[in-house]
Amino acid sequence: MSAAKTSLDVKSTPDNDVEPYSAEPSAADLSVDPAAEKRLLRKLDLFLAPMMVLFFLVAYLDRSNIGNAAIAGMTDDLDLIGNRLNVAVTVFYVTYIAFEIPASLVLKKARPSRLIPFFIVSWSAIIIGSAFITNYAGLLATRLLLGAFESGLFPCLTLYLSTFYKKEEQAKRISYLFVAAALSGAFGGLLAYGLTSLHGARGLAGWRWLFLVEGIISMAVGLTALFMLPDSFETAWWLNSQDKSLLRLRNAQTALQTGGPESETVFFDKAEVKLAFADPKVWLSAACQFCANTCSFGFGTFLPVIIKGFGFSSLTTQLLTVPVYIWASMVYIFVSFLADRFNRRAVFMVPMALVTAVGYALMLGVNMESTAVLYFATFVTATGIYCVVGLNVTWVSNSNAGYFKRATAIGVQQTVGNSAGIMAGQIYRITAKDGRYTIGHAVSLAAIMVAACGYCVMFSTLRGINQRKDGMSVEDRVKEIEAGKKGDRHPDFRYVL
Repeated sequence: MSAAKTSLDVKSTPDNDVEPYSAEPSAADLSVDPAAEKRLLRKLDLFLAPMMVLFFLVAYLDRSNIGNAAIAGMTDDLDLIGNRLNVAVTVFYVTYIAFEIPASLVLKKARPSRLIPFFIVSWSAIIIGSAFITNYAGLLATRLLLGAFESGLFPCLTLYLSTFYKKEEQAKRISYLFVAAALSGAFGGLLAYGLTSLHGARGLAGWRWLFLVEGIISMAVGLTALFMLPDSFETAWWLNSQDKSLLRLRNAQTALQTGGPESETVFFDKAEVKLAFADPKVWLSAACQFCANTCSFGFGTFLPVIIKGFGFSSLTTQLLTVPVYIWASMVYIFVSFLADRFNRRAVFMVPMALVTAVGYALMLGVNMESTAVLYFATFVTATGIYCVVGLNVTWVSNSNAGYFKRATAIGVQQTVGNSAGIMAGQIYRITAKDGRYTIGHAVSLAAIMVAACGYCVMFSTLRGINQRKDGMSVEDRVKEIEAGKKGDRHPDFRYVL
């Protein structure tokens, strides 16, 4: 009898004997036709992936366009002297981190088909309004509001995808979100190049055109989402009855490893929320995410400023950011495919973190006159950033079972991780005279090395728990099942390493 089958096929009698229990399905009863499952995954990807990519693309586009606007004249027009630009970047994360946990916890009750479009439409209105601000105070106000409305998108999308895909399928699908983030940099560079060239048209500066057009694009995406996004696979208009039956079967397979199915009618579970907050692994993951996001936010927001510091003009800089983001996207797609193919996380994350560290070291050590080498260093740096950030999100989703424990764990990780934006907004000082940005690169280098060490600790911890579960006797397993241990605490649950 397999381990997965035993968990639901035995029960304890009053005499403490173990007898067969056939009321629950066995692993054999839940077998799935591989060809049918493959067709189902293709259909899910065909409909979900474009929407997820589009949502996250416009989110990152609207979040990071402040870097493009800064080198297109906004700094002078709004009198952003001293560290005012850094403060404007930082305040976004003040409200951003405040609402991530609540957003993920209310997703089920508020309904994904309403809550996610609400976020997109709301921040789109803020971006459109940003095109007409006239002073520093207005910039701060729009950034605070933007952070509040964008805060729930990523944890909600991550949680939403986990209801459609098994844990061994999630790395590639969550990678779509980070590929969208990377592509937003490439797309944003091209848009910035085209829109800022409209400087003076209808009396608007080029950076104002940038905010206005990007806000309108996002608004269109949000309104479309109202009609396209289902609450769950049960209400997905593009799935037929056979598809939904297969998805129910897949959920039942997962339930064998976690001690029971996740309730569709419970809208809040305080016990699972407490378990997430009390789990040291969640906090370790969050600390690693803080380190990785220090690099991601600093690099993603200030790449135009960094490249311009190499001596390029503003328009040339906008174009030079594009290949860097395309390269980062290609690498991440490839790595996430391998991560799902081999069902491994740390073995890819640690090397990718070290590659990024080499990139920062190059930008710190290479002579400023070696422009080509410095530009190459941005590719090296970008190689691992999105991989480690994205795979760590997948890892925390994979490592927490029970809907509300997973929702809380994702929220905690993102809240702690995204608070790195407060620091990232301060370490790249645009007032630097030589374009070296030593503080920003040095802090990022240290952060990515700490993250690599944290991934190693997480790997060792999860492997130790798996080994303990593998060595449990049948009697010990039954005791834990009788004690009510479910989710990732269930004796049949195995962590992805």
